[in-house]
Amino acid sequence: MKTKGLTISGGKILFFCFFLFTVSFFNNVMDKIERHFYGVKAGVSLESQVVENLLPDEVRLVVENLAIQKQRLPLEPAIDKKTGAIVPEEIGAIVDIERSIIEVLSAQENEEVFLFFIGVLPKYSSWELSECTDVLGAYESYIEGSKERYSNILLASKSINNTLLWPTEYFSFNEIVGPRTAKRGYKPAPVILSGEIELDYGGGVCQVSSTLYNAAQLSNMEIIERHGHSKPVEYVPIGHDATVSYGELDLIFKNVSASPVIINSGVSGGKFWVQLRGKI
Repeated sequence: MKTKGLTISGGKILFFCFFLFTVSFFNNVMDKIERHFYGVKAGVSLESQVVENLLPDEVRLVVENLAIQKQRLPLEPAIDKKTGAIVPEEIGAIVDIERSIIEVLSAQENEEVFLFFIGVLPKYSSWELSECTDVLGAYESYIEGSKERYSNILLASKSINNTLLWPTEYFSFNEIVGPRTAKRGYKPAPVILSGEIELDYGGGVCQVSSTLYNAAQLSNMEIIERHGHSKPVEYVPIGHDATVSYGELDLIFKNVSASPVIINSGVSGGKFWVQLRGKI
């Protein structure tokens, strides 16, 4: 009985192995037939990548992966922070997935095909920036104090100069100017802390934010956040100041006009000045 049992078990194993071999062979044959009739023709390549014999679903995966690598978003026009020159916009390009798949599947033997791109226009144009010639609002304040204070004002002024605000875009003083630290070139100068005058890095920067605040008000920007000093300052009238402290107090306003706005600032004749340009 044992021998008989072993013979039966062995027969079952052999039959099962033969069955698996038959199924595998059949599937392999059917796969070759399917690829012959529905797959990409021999020698076809897409963007130098061989895709011969691939089925439509496999082609889709290849196209989608290549699309991620090769497509590019449009670039909006900008203002060069150093020179103030207009940096032209750039048209973007996204891959037409379906069209590209059709191109691959319909390619002839040994043909090289390429992704089909669709141009994507930027939202704005450099022409709109070239029209920002009207002064929407301007303000200036006299600079007094130490050379360190003057240096801090000049450094912060360079940060906000040539800043571009598109319609509905927000301006954050702390985001644009950044931390006022020694590593970034700021020097100790008098600041108002809890009603007292003390030395701290970035002293004088509040004159920049206050002058900008007044120019923004005159330009009809929407003031989102503004804080007054704990005591009056000399460079702007009472109630017209805007104190800032990185990570705590900010000056934020929104461009609610229909045109882009360019912020310009500088130091000349013992004064710090700011103007906002746009199109009236």
